[in-house]
Amino acid sequence: MRTQEEIMQKVNYYKKKLADAMEEKEEFAGTSYPELDLIIFSLVDKLEALLWVLEIDLPEGDILDRIVGINH
Repeated sequence: MRTQEEIMQKVNYYKKKLADAMEEKEEFAGTSYPELDLIIFSLVDKLEALLWVLEIDLPEGDILDRIVGINH
């Protein structure tokens, strides 16, 4: 079983990768790059899972809650 410190190292690694991917997305905002979107969604999913394991609550109101017209 991994220690909390090892999991936090992974969290920080994924956060850095996510920040890099978001920066790249901003840089190429006018270009369609679906692979980058998949990378971003994958990183968010991994972070969410690791934070769940650490029992760290995510902020209230995810992106789907902010998009008008989507009910889930």
